[in-house]
Amino acid sequence: MKYLLALLFSTALLRPAFCQHRQQDVGDCTVFTIPSKGDSITFAVVAKRGELSKKKPIFLFRQGSLPIPLFTINPKTNRPALTELPTICYDHGAEYYSIMIAKPGLPLVVKDSYLDTLFSSRSTPKSTMYPPVYQSSNYLDYYVDQTNAVLQFVLSQPWADPKRVVLTGGSEGYHVAIKTAFTNRKVTHLIAFSGGLEGRQQSIIRQERMKGYTGESTQEEAQRSVEAWQQQWAAICQDSLNATATLGDPNRTTYSFSHGHNKDFLLALTIPICIAYGTADIGSTSNDILPMEFARRGKTNLTLKVYPNHDHTFHKLIYSPEGKVVNKVYNGTAVAKDYFEWLKRH
Repeated sequence: MKYLLALLFSTALLRPAFCQHRQQDVGDCTVFTIPSKGDSITFAVVAKRGELSKKKPIFLFRQGSLPIPLFTINPKTNRPALTELPTICYDHGAEYYSIMIAKPGLPLVVKDSYLDTLFSSRSTPKSTMYPPVYQSSNYLDYYVDQTNAVLQFVLSQPWADPKRVVLTGGSEGYHVAIKTAFTNRKVTHLIAFSGGLEGRQQSIIRQERMKGYTGESTQEEAQRSVEAWQQQWAAICQDSLNATATLGDPNRTTYSFSHGHNKDFLLALTIPICIAYGTADIGSTSNDILPMEFARRGKTNLTLKVYPNHDHTFHKLIYSPEGKVVNKVYNGTAVAKDYFEWLKRH
């Protein structure tokens, strides 16, 4: 037992030698490690090994950006739990096997203090939180290949029902889910949320422009900021395959998530699609055009779920009479409930 805990908490890179798939129990999940294209992929299924018997549909969730490990120790229970999986997924355990995929090069399980350091605005995260393996693999097509490899393995298992395969992703996962659905005919339902249709860098420029309208900056200041981001983009394009950075995203990451093809990918799909976003998430409001583009082509497989005054993480913003944000109320659980209700109807 001590050896297993040491292994789980190790920051060793998740690149085990080639072998058949491996399984272990972590908290209430079965963790698989499978070989793939000279590498390995680790993912978790919300079910203990002894519970992987009944055939169920698949709900695969792709998380957002940052080097966030797959599991965090819950301080209340002192047990590992999936860090970013919506809690409502556990309520639907009788209907779906929920799955999350680990990002490369990160520890499998960490304590809350690890994330506190990563998210802290008062101190710079340690460079060890952005290991070279993570940096070199942190781009769109790597995550799409990861997801397709996991789906191929999972759908070959007797406990997976291939008739219903739901792919969900938010923020960075929005882009991963959309392109994976475009490349994989096994996906039967797509849910994507809190992502900019045009791409990551484009969303940032939209946000900077909006500051000039909200009074957060002057129009002149907003223009200078927009130009700075445009110049940064030109520099990224000149060295778009550079995958080295001590902290933050290297050029290849930003370039890959700013491709601008999401609209084409979505329009090519015939499966049910649900796109969700908050109107206070300026970059995500680029999805407003989707109903027009789908209607232009006579397509009816799109559902848009728009949440007024909600930000990127679905916190509802409370404003003062002067229009200033004075409070935020988390509403992400209700949003997740909404897309599970959508699944019942599609």
